Amino acid sequence: MSNQLKLLFLILILGIGLRLTALGNIPSGFFRDEAALGYNSYSIWQTGQDEFGMKFPIVFRSFEVFFLPLYEYLSAPIIGLLDLHEFSTRLLSAFAGVGALILIYLICQQLWGNKNISLLATFVLAISPWHIFYSRGAFEGNLALTMFSAGFLFILKFINHQQIRWLFFTVLFFILAMYSYQAERFVVPFFILSLLIFYWKKLWAIKFKLIPLIIFSAVLMLPLLNLTFRAGGYHRALGVTIFSQDRQPPGWEEGQPARFLVNNRPYLLSRQLLALYLSYFSPQNLFFAGDYLRQRAVENYSVFYAILLPCLILGLVLALKKLDLKVKLLLGWAIIAPIPASVTSDPFHTYRSLLLYFPLTVLIAVGLNQIINFSKYRRLIFTGVILILLVDLNLFLFNYSVVNSATRARDWDFGYKEVVNFIQTQTNYTKVVFDDPNTESYIQYLFFAKVNPALYQQTVAKLPPVESYYYSNPNKIRPVQVGNIYFRHVDWASERGDVGTIFVMSADRLQRDKFTGDPKVKLLKEIKYPSGELAFTIVRIINQK
Repeated sequence: MSNQLKLLFLILILGIGLRLTALGNIPSGFFRDEAALGYNSYSIWQTGQDEFGMKFPIVFRSFEVFFLPLYEYLSAPIIGLLDLHEFSTRLLSAFAGVGALILIYLICQQLWGNKNISLLATFVLAISPWHIFYSRGAFEGNLALTMFSAGFLFILKFINHQQIRWLFFTVLFFILAMYSYQAERFVVPFFILSLLIFYWKKLWAIKFKLIPLIIFSAVLMLPLLNLTFRAGGYHRALGVTIFSQDRQPPGWEEGQPARFLVNNRPYLLSRQLLALYLSYFSPQNLFFAGDYLRQRAVENYSVFYAILLPCLILGLVLALKKLDLKVKLLLGWAIIAPIPASVTSDPFHTYRSLLLYFPLTVLIAVGLNQIINFSKYRRLIFTGVILILLVDLNLFLFNYSVVNSATRARDWDFGYKEVVNFIQTQTNYTKVVFDDPNTESYIQYLFFAKVNPALYQQTVAKLPPVESYYYSNPNKIRPVQVGNIYFRHVDWASERGDVGTIFVMSADRLQRDKFTGDPKVKLLKEIKYPSGELAFTIVRIINQK
């Protein structure tokens, strides 16, 4: 085995360890979207239907969101083999993360033909905060990234070898990416358009050979095309776009007349769109500030380590100097990737822009390779850079596994597993009520209690026939009852006398001083966050004569 392969093997071992170690416990907590993905995969494996009784759906309903189906279908056999728990639900994303490490090595080989760049890209991706983070949660976007990257690899193979078979693999993986996450449904067509623009002469020369490829693509796309004009196909996108009629751009003054560049909605929207798009290339966001949402952020860290900023700049300069067809496609990928995130109102949404960070990682590796080889002291520079990155990695892991557990557990829905496990030990009650005005906690109960999907689907059957509304009605579907377990808002003042009922209340809804001294209210359990703060209070109403 050559030294290059040995290094690649060591990097892959490092990457696997960073993505699989304590996967079920870190991040601390289990977010409701993860629970929905896991339980629906479990339901598909057990019954061939999702939680609502829909047979092999094209998209999966979850609250007001429609999930694209690939994650559930690929996770189903994993969960069927390993049982339903956090580790099995997150495992597919971890596998996708490991697959991306192999893909970035192969892509760099096709792009640059330089094993040093390929190894550096694999190493940078293996230790990158953004990729570790999204590989360790049940994120469909991470699976979509790997599928898209595989499609990109086969485009490069087609360009290098001029064999039509590679285009079939490209189409297959691009369409799988479109079945994985919403952003790819918009990125893939734009990227294919860029390929046609850059390569149209050679593609036109073989146009008749492409007819089977077009038919192959159309057949694979039929289910998605069937949803194009139904709520299941577009509802989520319309709900978050800045172009929604119920949203007004910054600078808009309600009731004031529109004038040129003043209170002019098209102008204000264009300005907002440009600002949002450029924010995804901001060094401040990429290397220092990070995601605005607490659930997707790690204390003191952003997408990349700050030390790599000069490498990205240098890598971009070198790529622009090379600028052959393959590099144009790589840069086209980076330019197109943030568009879906940019048309939403959320600032610097790292999840929706996940596709962007892969080509940026390649550019960082190109710049890093140039810096290492800049002088005759390359071994010293290489050793120094690697040591600094490993120190950064260790600090990131501490913040991710320890600090985040203390500061972000609430944002990851920590505590429901402990609540459900405790409830299952209780026998002396008539019903359990989860205080949940949004009725989102039902999916956590289904997941951690491993409720039999066939039995649960009988509960949902009381709703209108699922086929009549599943894809067309975007309204929220949130069951409020599973057996004698209820999920609704609790009016504590009027319900505290409901004998035999166990109430599960969040700490901000029920503190001890609200029932201390009341003989009818028995404290059963307090669930605390890793920080020691109170998360849930569980009480039972007893008959006090």
